[in-house]
Amino acid sequence: MILYRTSDREIGKPDMHCSRKKEGLEAVYLGVKDYGKEKTNRENRENFLYRFGAGAEEIVLRIDSGTKDAEGNCDYPIQNLLKEGYRYFVTIEDGTAASVREIEETLPKYRPRVQGTEGERTVTNFLKTALMPVGTTLYIYGGGWDWQDIGSAVQARSFGVSPDWVRFFESQDENFTYREKDGDAAKADPEHSYYPYGGYNEYYYAGLDCAGFVGWTLYNTLETKEGEAGYVSDAAGIAKKLSECGLGEWTQDIKAPDGKNGYEMRPGDVMSTDGHVWISLGTCDDGSVVIVHSAPSKSRRLQPGGGVQISAVGRDAGCEAYTLAERYMAKYYPAWYKRYPICLCDPDVYFTFEGEQAGRFTWRTDGGGGGFTDPDGIRDMKPAQVLELLFGISDCEHGDLIFLRNPHFSVMQGKGKGIRLN
Repeated sequence: MILYRTSDREIGKPDMHCSRKKEGLEAVYLGVKDYGKEKTNRENRENFLYRFGAGAEEIVLRIDSGTKDAEGNCDYPIQNLLKEGYRYFVTIEDGTAASVREIEETLPKYRPRVQGTEGERTVTNFLKTALMPVGTTLYIYGGGWDWQDIGSAVQARSFGVSPDWVRFFESQDENFTYREKDGDAAKADPEHSYYPYGGYNEYYYAGLDCAGFVGWTLYNTLETKEGEAGYVSDAAGIAKKLSECGLGEWTQDIKAPDGKNGYEMRPGDVMSTDGHVWISLGTCDDGSVVIVHSAPSKSRRLQPGGGVQISAVGRDAGCEAYTLAERYMAKYYPAWYKRYPICLCDPDVYFTFEGEQAGRFTWRTDGGGGGFTDPDGIRDMKPAQVLELLFGISDCEHGDLIFLRNPHFSVMQGKGKGIRLN
């Protein structure tokens, strides 16, 4: 066996003291060598080297790219299991990591405030499922996508809130930024950023982007077995693709509701724009809309981080949707609310799109075509009623809330990707 060690005078120099062909060791994965440097990009990923820590020693290995599909895309099975800072048992053959097995550690336990049921095809369950990662899953550009950035990560094809998301959330604070500090491109630091400057998703496991979130929600609602083909691909096409599968109706005849123009987003509707995708919790009487999505909103320290949250689409912080979003985020997700004010989303942004893919999707509720039913009649409810039903509470429980106002809210969009529906 040939190991490549950082203790050698030159990276890539073989350690001739190791002569066996096959060996196993316990090591912590430290990441791709030269991560963030210009040469470390998806075009030359076949030549990547991977860093592992074994005690005080750092070992650099190659990893096989796996098998290719009919289109020539490799599946990168090992890369799609590796997570920085996690411990693995690594089988090494001739300087290449032939397999890895995660060594189980004590991971954070998280019980969602609202709990969905996998495979239950109702509008209510779809919305309950969408609320499960709220307040504990940060925004990672490429989160929920696989390492090679073409489909669903393991986490997006698994049931429940991933412990990886919770662990990452708990390791961060209000200074977390998904890309550049202060949102300033001049401060870009690719070698220490969670953003995939190289075109591959090193931090696929750490959180969710907008499309990863919707893809995960769909998987957890529509599927009954883990590990099947996932739902993550281009965001602008989500709404239309759902309709093409016979699950409901898609339209581009949609405008920002104002309480007077006759347009509205009903509970469970999915809205795709050119750069974002989100799920509606309903339209208030004043035309503002309560939504759940994953977005890189600014923290109370004005750092662009954010993640899965209940937000408001409205003109100002006095709208009904903002009041509802703040009420629920403050009471039920205090750790999140301490870091992030409510994200007030500009209707002119969240209802603007171009081209032939984006638009609004509305579920069919007759149960036909594998679609949903609506036994609770939630599609006809206002957001306040929807939230009370989903959280299993009455409005009187909110009487003692005190809200923290922060004028520095963020109007931002997420990653321009979404789901694949076959």
